[in-house]
Amino acid sequence: MKRTALIIALIVALVPAAVGAEATYHGVSTGGIVNDVAITADGRYMVAGTGGGEIACLHRDGTVAWNVSAPGTVTAIAVAGSGDYVAAGTVGGDVLLFDGNGGRYWTESVAGSVHDLALAGDGRSLAVAGDRIVLFTNLGKEEWTRAVQPGTRSGETPPHVTSVAFTDDGKFVVAGSSNGAILFMNRAGNLIWEGLARGAVTAVDASRDGSVVAAGGQDRALQVYGRAGGLPWALPTGAPILALALSGDGRFVVIGKEGGDVECYRPNDAPLWTNRTGSTVLAVDVSRRGEAVAAGNAGGIVHLWNNNGNPRWTFDAGAPVSAVALSEKGDYLAAGAGERAFIFRTADEPVTAAEEETGTAATEPTEAGGAGVLIGLLAVAAAGAASRLRRR
Repeated sequence: MKRTALIIALIVALVPAAVGAEATYHGVSTGGIVNDVAITADGRYMVAGTGGGEIACLHRDGTVAWNVSAPGTVTAIAVAGSGDYVAAGTVGGDVLLFDGNGGRYWTESVAGSVHDLALAGDGRSLAVAGDRIVLFTNLGKEEWTRAVQPGTRSGETPPHVTSVAFTDDGKFVVAGSSNGAILFMNRAGNLIWEGLARGAVTAVDASRDGSVVAAGGQDRALQVYGRAGGLPWALPTGAPILALALSGDGRFVVIGKEGGDVECYRPNDAPLWTNRTGSTVLAVDVSRRGEAVAAGNAGGIVHLWNNNGNPRWTFDAGAPVSAVALSEKGDYLAAGAGERAFIFRTADEPVTAAEEETGTAATEPTEAGGAGVLIGLLAVAAAGAASRLRRR
């Protein structure tokens, strides 16, 4: 069934520099509210999933590489390492895997909505957070599924999985649930240990080798475990944790809280810094070695800090920032805000001399089930009203 053509307007912001200089950021109108974004390890391209069921790939130079349609609202996006695999999940429980050109490998389904996705570093395994934790191979084979056991920590029956993360080597999976369970499993699905929170777990993450695992949730507590489990390093944070990210080397954990605070900790040590964004933080990320920390808040501001908490820049995206994702070195940043997807080169402050939408490119999006290469990219020019930038 053909879908209504997606209108993608490419908006390129040029810094006040010599002709031919690379723009510091690019924005694309996706035609639907962006619910999640992911970026390749090298920052070569980003992928955004929308409430309208579109999955769009944007190169870091601002060109749209491809877009495809999913069966319904896209709730989660994941990209493996160099971008050979792109995964998407929907509110209806559909799980889709694509190649780096937007060609579909397969579509499967899980019980309940897909709340989160995680790809192993080589893309050969995909963990899905739905009503259960489900593990698929890159060939679409369901290897195992694990239910979250009902407990006294929540009145919800049955509970569901809220967040999932894979170690880069694909040996371990960590998941959090709506009834406070924190599960650490091996690749075969065997439970190694289970931790407990006093409320719904909103976010989990693991270092690349699984030696550090972090979890945060509605109980306002940050918990950090080692690979062996046991009693965690736990710290009250004063407000519900809505977003969490752990650096790849496990040296930094960053949380975003209801009310607007972003906090950075060294696991098993004291807090390193706190910054107030002025509005509830919806998304955070940290680069592999903590070189950069990014956050997006409900007030529409994208924040970027050094690992010591010093601000690098802020950007007014004009709508609540639902998702952020940093490349491994922190040199590129993807973000979703309202109906726009952004990709930034982080080295330069995204100050715009002039910005103008200069045209649109209509394309028939490939249905989920075939390759979708967007043909006909837009020519751009720099002229128009100055964008508003709020600096910390």
